[in-house]
Amino acid sequence: MHIFDDEILGNITTIIHNSTTSLPPDVPAPHSIGYIAVLISVVFFGSNFVPAAKYPIGDGLSFQFFLCCGIWITGVVINLIVGSPPFFPLVMIGGVLWTTGNVLSVYVIQINGLGMSMLLWCTSNLFMGWASGHFGWFGLIPEKVENPLFNYIGVAIAVLSGIIFLFIRTGNSPETTAEHQPILQSNDTSIINTLKDDPLELNSSPSSSSSSSTPSRRMRIIGYILAIISGIIFGLVFTPSTYIQDHRKYKYPTASKNGLHYIFSMYTGILLSSFFYYSVYIVCKRNRPLICIESILPAFISGIMWGIAEAGFIVANSILSQAISYPIISIGPATLAVLWSILYFKDIVGLRNYLIFIAGTVIRLVATGFIILSKPISS
Repeated sequence: MHIFDDEILGNITTIIHNSTTSLPPDVPAPHSIGYIAVLISVVFFGSNFVPAAKYPIGDGLSFQFFLCCGIWITGVVINLIVGSPPFFPLVMIGGVLWTTGNVLSVYVIQINGLGMSMLLWCTSNLFMGWASGHFGWFGLIPEKVENPLFNYIGVAIAVLSGIIFLFIRTGNSPETTAEHQPILQSNDTSIINTLKDDPLELNSSPSSSSSSSTPSRRMRIIGYILAIISGIIFGLVFTPSTYIQDHRKYKYPTASKNGLHYIFSMYTGILLSSFFYYSVYIVCKRNRPLICIESILPAFISGIMWGIAEAGFIVANSILSQAISYPIISIGPATLAVLWSILYFKDIVGLRNYLIFIAGTVIRLVATGFIILSKPISS
Protein backbone atom coordinates (compact mmCIF):
# COMPACT_ATOMS: atom_id res chain seq x y z
CA MET A 1 0.00 0.00 0.00
CA HIS A 2 2.85 2.28 0.80
CA ILE A 3 4.44 1.55 -2.56
CA PHE A 4 1.11 2.32 -4.28
CA ASP A 5 0.88 5.67 -2.49
CA ASP A 6 4.44 6.52 -3.53
CA GLU A 7 3.58 5.73 -7.14
CA ILE A 8 0.51 7.98 -7.06
CA LEU A 9 2.51 10.77 -5.45
CA GLY A 10 5.19 10.41 -8.08
CA ASN A 11 2.67 10.62 -10.92
CA ILE A 12 1.09 13.73 -9.42
CA THR A 13 4.51 15.34 -9.05
CA THR A 14 5.33 14.53 -12.67
CA ILE A 15 2.05 16.02 -13.89
CA ILE A 16 2.58 19.23 -11.91
CA HIS A 17 6.15 19.49 -13.15
CA ASN A 18 5.13 19.03 -16.78
CA SER A 19 2.30 21.55 -16.49
CA THR A 20 4.61 24.25 -15.17
CA THR A 21 7.77 23.67 -17.16
CA SER A 22 6.80 22.28 -20.55
CA LEU A 23 5.37 24.22 -23.46
CA PRO A 24 1.63 24.06 -24.00
CA PRO A 25 0.76 21.77 -26.89
CA ASP A 26 0.38 23.70 -30.16
CA VAL A 27 -1.34 22.30 -33.22
CA PRO A 28 0.03 24.11 -36.30
CA ALA A 29 -2.80 26.03 -37.95
CA PRO A 30 -3.12 25.76 -41.73
CA HIS A 31 -2.08 28.77 -43.77
CA SER A 32 -5.67 29.10 -45.02
CA ILE A 33 -6.70 30.16 -41.50
CA GLY A 34 -4.01 32.83 -41.60
CA TYR A 35 -5.33 34.23 -44.88
CA ILE A 36 -8.88 34.22 -43.50
CA ALA A 37 -7.55 36.25 -40.57
CA VAL A 38 -5.93 38.65 -43.06
CA LEU A 39 -9.28 39.06 -44.85
CA ILE A 40 -11.11 39.74 -41.58
CA SER A 41 -8.48 42.28 -40.59
CA VAL A 42 -8.63 44.10 -43.93
CA VAL A 43 -12.45 44.25 -43.95
CA PHE A 44 -12.76 45.55 -40.39
CA PHE A 45 -9.81 47.95 -40.61
CA GLY A 46 -11.21 49.36 -43.85
CA SER A 47 -14.73 49.73 -42.43
CA ASN A 48 -14.37 50.45 -38.72
CA PHE A 49 -14.96 54.19 -39.13
CA VAL A 50 -18.11 53.88 -41.20
CA PRO A 51 -20.38 54.00 -38.08
CA ALA A 52 -18.70 57.24 -36.93
CA ALA A 53 -18.02 58.88 -40.28
CA LYS A 54 -20.97 61.27 -40.26
CA TYR A 55 -20.61 62.46 -36.66
CA PRO A 56 -18.36 65.28 -35.43
CA ILE A 57 -15.51 64.14 -33.19
CA GLY A 58 -14.19 67.49 -31.98
CA ASP A 59 -10.44 67.39 -31.45
CA GLY A 60 -10.36 63.59 -31.52
CA LEU A 61 -9.04 62.95 -28.00
CA SER A 62 -12.43 62.23 -26.42
CA PHE A 63 -13.38 60.16 -29.45
CA GLN A 64 -10.24 58.10 -29.08
CA PHE A 65 -10.82 57.44 -25.40
CA PHE A 66 -14.33 56.05 -25.93
CA LEU A 67 -13.04 54.10 -28.91
CA CYS A 68 -10.35 52.55 -26.73
CA CYS A 69 -13.05 51.54 -24.25
CA GLY A 70 -14.70 49.61 -27.08
CA ILE A 71 -11.35 48.03 -27.93
CA TRP A 72 -10.83 46.88 -24.36
CA ILE A 73 -14.33 45.37 -24.10
CA THR A 74 -13.59 43.43 -27.29
CA GLY A 75 -10.41 42.18 -25.66
CA VAL A 76 -12.35 41.02 -22.59
CA VAL A 77 -14.77 39.01 -24.76
CA ILE A 78 -11.94 37.44 -26.78
CA ASN A 79 -10.07 36.62 -23.58
CA LEU A 80 -13.11 34.76 -22.20
CA ILE A 81 -13.60 32.89 -25.47
CA VAL A 82 -10.00 31.59 -25.50
CA GLY A 83 -10.20 30.52 -21.86
CA SER A 84 -8.45 33.39 -20.03
CA PRO A 85 -4.82 32.52 -20.89
CA PRO A 86 -1.89 33.94 -18.87
CA PHE A 87 -1.57 37.72 -18.80
CA PHE A 88 1.78 39.02 -20.07
CA PRO A 89 2.57 42.58 -18.91
CA LEU A 90 5.27 42.86 -21.59
CA VAL A 91 2.58 42.81 -24.29
CA MET A 92 1.01 45.91 -22.75
CA ILE A 93 3.97 47.83 -24.17
CA GLY A 94 2.59 47.15 -27.64
CA GLY A 95 -0.70 48.76 -26.61
CA VAL A 96 1.10 51.77 -25.16
CA LEU A 97 3.09 52.17 -28.37
CA TRP A 98 -0.04 52.06 -30.48
CA THR A 99 -1.87 54.68 -28.40
CA THR A 100 1.18 56.94 -28.40
CA GLY A 101 1.50 56.79 -32.18
CA ASN A 102 -2.22 57.31 -32.60
CA VAL A 103 -2.35 60.42 -30.39
CA LEU A 104 0.71 61.75 -32.19
CA SER A 105 -0.95 61.23 -35.57
CA VAL A 106 -3.75 63.67 -34.67
CA TYR A 107 -1.29 66.57 -34.56
CA VAL A 108 0.60 65.34 -37.60
CA ILE A 109 -2.59 65.63 -39.66
CA GLN A 110 -3.06 69.21 -38.53
CA ILE A 111 0.42 70.11 -39.80
CA ASN A 112 0.73 68.11 -43.02
CA GLY A 113 -2.82 67.21 -43.96
CA LEU A 114 -4.10 63.65 -44.16
CA GLY A 115 -2.65 62.64 -47.52
CA MET A 116 1.04 63.29 -46.91
CA SER A 117 0.77 62.16 -43.29
CA MET A 118 -0.74 58.81 -44.28
CA LEU A 119 1.85 58.29 -47.01
CA LEU A 120 4.71 58.82 -44.55
CA TRP A 121 3.48 56.80 -41.60
CA CYS A 122 1.92 53.98 -43.64
CA THR A 123 5.22 53.55 -45.48
CA SER A 124 7.32 53.58 -42.31
CA ASN A 125 4.75 51.38 -40.54
CA LEU A 126 4.77 48.80 -43.33
CA PHE A 127 8.56 48.71 -43.57
CA MET A 128 9.17 48.54 -39.81
CA GLY A 129 6.56 45.81 -39.22
CA TRP A 130 7.80 43.74 -42.15
CA ALA A 131 11.53 44.23 -41.56
CA SER A 132 11.46 43.58 -37.81
CA GLY A 133 9.86 40.20 -38.42
CA HIS A 134 11.72 39.24 -41.58
CA PHE A 135 15.19 40.18 -40.39
CA GLY A 136 14.65 39.40 -36.70
CA TRP A 137 15.17 42.84 -35.20
CA PHE A 138 14.73 43.53 -31.48
CA GLY A 139 15.49 39.97 -30.44
CA LEU A 140 12.91 38.32 -32.70
CA ILE A 141 13.63 35.10 -34.58
CA PRO A 142 13.97 35.92 -38.31
CA GLU A 143 10.90 34.80 -40.28
CA LYS A 144 11.79 33.02 -43.49
CA VAL A 145 9.81 32.65 -46.69
CA GLU A 146 10.27 30.16 -49.52
CA ASN A 147 10.82 32.84 -52.17
CA PRO A 148 12.52 35.88 -50.61
CA LEU A 149 12.81 37.68 -53.96
CA PHE A 150 9.03 37.63 -54.46
CA ASN A 151 8.63 38.93 -50.93
CA TYR A 152 11.01 41.84 -51.54
CA ILE A 153 9.32 42.72 -54.82
CA GLY A 154 5.85 42.61 -53.24
CA VAL A 155 6.87 44.83 -50.34
CA ALA A 156 8.54 47.34 -52.66
CA ILE A 157 5.46 47.57 -54.87
CA ALA A 158 3.24 47.88 -51.80
CA VAL A 159 5.29 50.81 -50.52
CA LEU A 160 5.22 52.60 -53.87
CA SER A 161 1.49 52.02 -54.35
CA GLY A 162 0.70 54.49 -51.58
CA ILE A 163 2.01 57.33 -53.77
CA ILE A 164 -0.69 56.64 -56.35
CA PHE A 165 -3.52 56.91 -53.82
CA LEU A 166 -2.05 60.25 -52.73
CA PHE A 167 -3.37 61.80 -55.95
CA ILE A 168 -7.00 60.98 -55.19
CA ARG A 169 -8.97 64.12 -54.38
CA THR A 170 -12.20 64.25 -52.42
CA GLY A 171 -15.13 66.54 -53.05
CA ASN A 172 -14.75 68.20 -49.66
CA SER A 173 -11.07 69.02 -49.53
CA PRO A 174 -8.23 68.96 -52.08
CA GLU A 175 -5.80 68.07 -49.30
CA THR A 176 -7.44 64.90 -48.09
CA THR A 177 -7.32 61.34 -49.30
CA ALA A 178 -9.05 58.23 -48.13
CA GLU A 179 -6.01 56.33 -46.97
CA HIS A 180 -6.65 54.52 -43.69
CA GLN A 181 -4.64 52.67 -41.11
CA PRO A 182 -4.34 54.22 -37.62
CA ILE A 183 -7.39 54.69 -35.51
CA LEU A 184 -8.14 58.41 -35.84
CA GLN A 185 -7.64 58.49 -39.59
CA SER A 186 -10.89 57.89 -41.35
CA ASN A 187 -12.01 57.11 -44.85
CA ASP A 188 -14.47 59.99 -44.59
CA THR A 189 -13.35 63.60 -44.81
CA SER A 190 -16.03 64.87 -42.42
CA ILE A 191 -14.02 63.52 -39.50
CA ILE A 192 -10.75 64.91 -40.82
CA ASN A 193 -12.27 68.30 -41.54
CA THR A 194 -13.53 68.38 -37.97
CA LEU A 195 -9.98 67.78 -36.80
CA LYS A 196 -8.74 70.65 -38.88
CA ASP A 197 -11.25 73.08 -37.37
CA ASP A 198 -10.41 72.14 -33.80
CA PRO A 199 -9.23 74.70 -31.22
CA LEU A 200 -6.04 72.69 -30.75
CA GLU A 201 -4.97 73.44 -34.32
CA LEU A 202 -1.91 75.61 -34.75
CA ASN A 203 -3.88 78.49 -36.24
CA SER A 204 -7.46 77.90 -35.22
CA SER A 205 -8.93 81.35 -35.66
CA PRO A 206 -11.70 81.15 -38.29
CA SER A 207 -10.87 84.64 -39.46
CA SER A 208 -7.21 83.90 -40.13
CA SER A 209 -6.08 84.09 -43.73
CA SER A 210 -4.92 81.08 -45.69
CA SER A 211 -1.35 82.27 -45.51
CA SER A 212 -1.41 82.56 -41.74
CA SER A 213 -3.02 79.14 -41.32
CA THR A 214 -0.49 77.42 -43.56
CA PRO A 215 2.25 75.75 -41.47
CA SER A 216 5.72 77.12 -41.99
CA ARG A 217 8.40 75.10 -43.73
CA ARG A 218 9.99 74.33 -40.39
CA MET A 219 6.69 73.05 -39.00
CA ARG A 220 6.14 70.88 -42.06
CA ILE A 221 9.57 69.30 -41.65
CA ILE A 222 8.75 68.64 -38.00
CA GLY A 223 5.43 67.16 -39.14
CA TYR A 224 7.19 64.87 -41.61
CA ILE A 225 9.55 63.65 -38.91
CA LEU A 226 6.70 63.08 -36.46
CA ALA A 227 4.74 61.18 -39.13
CA ILE A 228 7.69 58.85 -39.74
CA ILE A 229 8.17 58.37 -35.99
CA SER A 230 4.46 57.61 -35.65
CA GLY A 231 4.71 54.98 -38.38
CA ILE A 232 7.76 53.39 -36.76
CA ILE A 233 5.87 53.19 -33.47
CA PHE A 234 2.91 51.53 -35.20
CA GLY A 235 5.28 49.02 -36.76
CA LEU A 236 6.54 47.91 -33.34
CA VAL A 237 3.13 47.19 -31.81
CA PHE A 238 3.41 43.42 -32.29
CA THR A 239 7.07 43.14 -31.30
CA PRO A 240 6.42 42.30 -27.59
CA SER A 241 3.90 39.54 -28.32
CA THR A 242 6.06 38.11 -31.11
CA TYR A 243 9.09 38.18 -28.82
CA ILE A 244 7.23 36.11 -26.22
CA GLN A 245 6.13 33.59 -28.84
CA ASP A 246 9.68 33.32 -30.18
CA HIS A 247 11.17 32.69 -26.72
CA ARG A 248 8.63 30.35 -25.19
CA LYS A 249 11.06 27.49 -24.68
CA TYR A 250 13.37 29.19 -22.19
CA LYS A 251 11.79 32.46 -21.01
CA TYR A 252 8.00 32.06 -21.26
CA PRO A 253 7.07 28.39 -20.75
CA THR A 254 3.36 29.18 -20.26
CA ALA A 255 3.05 31.11 -23.52
CA SER A 256 1.48 29.71 -26.68
CA LYS A 257 1.60 30.37 -30.40
CA ASN A 258 -2.06 31.37 -30.47
CA GLY A 259 -2.10 35.09 -31.20
CA LEU A 260 -5.49 35.54 -29.52
CA HIS A 261 -3.87 34.73 -26.17
CA TYR A 262 -2.12 38.12 -26.23
CA ILE A 263 -5.07 40.28 -27.21
CA PHE A 264 -6.26 41.11 -23.70
CA SER A 265 -2.79 42.13 -22.55
CA MET A 266 -2.34 44.42 -25.55
CA TYR A 267 -5.81 45.97 -25.27
CA THR A 268 -5.29 46.60 -21.57
CA GLY A 269 -2.17 48.55 -22.47
CA ILE A 270 -4.23 50.52 -24.99
CA LEU A 271 -6.92 51.39 -22.43
CA LEU A 272 -4.51 52.38 -19.65
CA SER A 273 -2.32 54.53 -21.87
CA SER A 274 -5.37 56.13 -23.48
CA PHE A 275 -6.71 56.94 -20.03
CA PHE A 276 -3.36 58.52 -19.12
CA TYR A 277 -3.23 60.69 -22.25
CA TYR A 278 -6.89 61.63 -21.85
CA SER A 279 -6.27 62.66 -18.22
CA VAL A 280 -3.38 64.88 -19.32
CA TYR A 281 -5.64 66.34 -22.00
CA ILE A 282 -8.38 67.09 -19.46
CA VAL A 283 -5.89 68.85 -17.20
CA CYS A 284 -4.59 70.91 -20.13
CA LYS A 285 -8.17 71.82 -21.05
CA ARG A 286 -8.85 72.85 -17.43
CA ASN A 287 -11.47 70.14 -16.97
CA ARG A 288 -13.36 71.24 -20.08
CA PRO A 289 -12.71 68.47 -22.61
CA LEU A 290 -14.37 68.77 -25.98
CA ILE A 291 -16.88 65.90 -26.11
CA CYS A 292 -19.34 65.40 -28.96
CA ILE A 293 -22.13 63.43 -27.29
CA GLU A 294 -23.52 61.99 -30.51
CA SER A 295 -20.16 60.43 -31.38
CA ILE A 296 -19.75 58.40 -28.17
CA LEU A 297 -21.72 55.33 -29.29
CA PRO A 298 -20.23 55.38 -32.83
CA ALA A 299 -16.76 55.62 -31.25
CA PHE A 300 -17.52 52.61 -29.08
CA ILE A 301 -18.75 50.61 -32.11
CA SER A 302 -15.71 51.66 -34.13
CA GLY A 303 -13.51 50.47 -31.27
CA ILE A 304 -15.18 47.05 -31.30
CA MET A 305 -14.63 46.76 -35.05
CA TRP A 306 -11.02 47.87 -34.70
CA GLY A 307 -10.51 45.35 -31.91
CA ILE A 308 -11.74 42.55 -34.17
CA ALA A 309 -9.46 43.74 -36.97
CA GLU A 310 -6.41 43.84 -34.69
CA ALA A 311 -7.23 40.35 -33.43
CA GLY A 312 -7.23 39.11 -37.01
CA PHE A 313 -3.91 40.90 -37.54
CA ILE A 314 -2.15 39.21 -34.63
CA VAL A 315 -3.56 35.79 -35.62
CA ALA A 316 -2.27 36.29 -39.16
CA ASN A 317 1.15 37.24 -37.79
CA SER A 318 1.24 34.06 -35.69
CA ILE A 319 0.34 31.77 -38.60
CA LEU A 320 1.80 33.45 -41.68
CA SER A 321 4.58 35.57 -40.10
CA GLN A 322 4.87 39.36 -40.25
CA ALA A 323 6.81 39.07 -43.50
CA ILE A 324 3.59 37.95 -45.20
CA SER A 325 0.71 39.46 -43.23
CA TYR A 326 2.10 42.90 -42.47
CA PRO A 327 2.43 44.19 -46.05
CA ILE A 328 -1.00 42.88 -47.06
CA ILE A 329 -2.84 44.25 -44.04
CA SER A 330 -0.98 47.56 -44.30
CA ILE A 331 -2.24 48.25 -47.84
CA GLY A 332 -5.57 46.42 -47.97
CA PRO A 333 -7.71 48.60 -45.66
CA ALA A 334 -6.80 51.80 -47.52
CA THR A 335 -8.15 50.37 -50.77
CA LEU A 336 -11.39 49.31 -49.09
CA ALA A 337 -11.71 52.71 -47.40
CA VAL A 338 -11.45 54.47 -50.76
CA LEU A 339 -14.16 52.14 -52.08
CA TRP A 340 -16.43 53.17 -49.18
CA SER A 341 -15.85 56.81 -50.12
CA ILE A 342 -16.72 56.16 -53.77
CA LEU A 343 -19.77 53.94 -53.34
CA TYR A 344 -21.28 55.04 -50.02
CA PHE A 345 -20.13 58.49 -48.94
CA LYS A 346 -19.92 59.80 -52.52
CA ASP A 347 -17.12 62.20 -51.57
CA ILE A 348 -14.76 60.81 -54.20
CA VAL A 349 -16.17 61.39 -57.67
CA GLY A 350 -14.92 61.97 -61.18
CA LEU A 351 -13.35 59.86 -63.89
CA ARG A 352 -9.84 60.96 -62.90
CA ASN A 353 -10.28 59.69 -59.34
CA TYR A 354 -11.83 56.45 -60.54
CA LEU A 355 -8.93 55.76 -62.90
CA ILE A 356 -6.40 56.49 -60.14
CA PHE A 357 -8.27 54.14 -57.81
CA ILE A 358 -8.36 51.36 -60.41
CA ALA A 359 -4.66 51.78 -61.20
CA GLY A 360 -3.69 51.85 -57.52
CA THR A 361 -5.84 48.82 -56.76
CA VAL A 362 -4.34 46.79 -59.63
CA ILE A 363 -0.82 47.63 -58.43
CA ARG A 364 -1.72 46.62 -54.87
CA LEU A 365 -3.21 43.35 -56.12
CA VAL A 366 0.06 42.67 -57.92
CA ALA A 367 1.97 43.42 -54.71
CA THR A 368 -0.32 41.10 -52.76
CA GLY A 369 0.17 38.37 -55.35
CA PHE A 370 3.96 38.55 -55.04
CA ILE A 371 3.74 38.49 -51.24
CA ILE A 372 1.43 35.45 -51.23
CA LEU A 373 3.62 33.64 -53.78
CA SER A 374 6.64 34.14 -51.53
CA LYS A 375 4.98 31.50 -49.28
CA PRO A 376 5.55 31.42 -45.52
CA ILE A 377 7.61 28.64 -43.99
CA SER A 378 5.79 26.97 -41.09
CA SER A 379 7.68 27.23 -37.82
